Amino acid sequence: MKICLDAGHYGKYNQSPCNSAYYESDMVWKLHLLLKKRLEEYGVTVITTRPNQETNRALYDRGAASAGCGLFLSLHSNAVGSGRNDTIDYPAAYCAINHSADDIAAKLAACVEAVMQTKQEGRIEHVPGKNGDYYGVVRGATAVGTPGLILEHSFHTNARSTAWLMDDGNLEKMAQAEADVIALHYGLTKQQAQRPAGWYEDEKGWWYQNEDGTYPKGCWAWLREATGGTEGWYLFDDAGYMLTGAQIAPDGKMYYLCEAPGIHEGQCMVTNDQGVLRIAEYDMERRRYKL
Repeated sequence: MKICLDAGHYGKYNQSPCNSAYYESDMVWKLHLLLKKRLEEYGVTVITTRPNQETNRALYDRGAASAGCGLFLSLHSNAVGSGRNDTIDYPAAYCAINHSADDIAAKLAACVEAVMQTKQEGRIEHVPGKNGDYYGVVRGATAVGTPGLILEHSFHTNARSTAWLMDDGNLEKMAQAEADVIALHYGLTKQQAQRPAGWYEDEKGWWYQNEDGTYPKGCWAWLREATGGTEGWYLFDDAGYMLTGAQIAPDGKMYYLCEAPGIHEGQCMVTNDQGVLRIAEYDMERRRYKL
């Protein structure tokens, strides 16, 4: 999935009357980068509308930048009047008037309410204008077929909300919560980082991951041992774990595989003329062990 994130304002914009250190533009810049990171953990391709906080860009153009995306999300904090007002703190999502973003918007507004513990309930709203949506970013997103919304994170005219939004730890919580809501809505799961090819050990034993992410199971595999030393044939069970000791291979024959931890563990052993077990040498041309 591809999502377009918009930090709602640039530069130093919308200073709080409750705390002169708070600017809406600072908060949304931090939050949209945190959310981008969390969404990418779910395998989402995230694009943003500004290369840096200082860059201004037309409202419509920012929305239209979401062409090809499944969601346009513009992050904000709200204001009522020009002074402090501690009675209003509801989160709001202003959605496209075509209702294409209503479902995810309602979930995100409820998420902000729950994480910030606002006194008033989150809500969604639709604001029509003369040429479609009133808000230019939403109008731009709609023009390119992207469900779009503006998400207001309570009010920076509310002292409690302002203090909450100034805490970077709280923004981390918000980014994670919003990413989780988006992932659940679209049926996304977190992507595990691809391990490099090689040997791995867990509580059940040793296993080997190939370069393509698959692993041998129920078969033999010619591999270099874990420390990069010797090479040999290793036998894996049906779950993909390396076998040791006396084992019956898929060909129905019994083999003895070294049980001693170390560089030869799992490699085939044979008995020499004196009846002593040793690591078998393999003849690659004849495709058989040297007895």
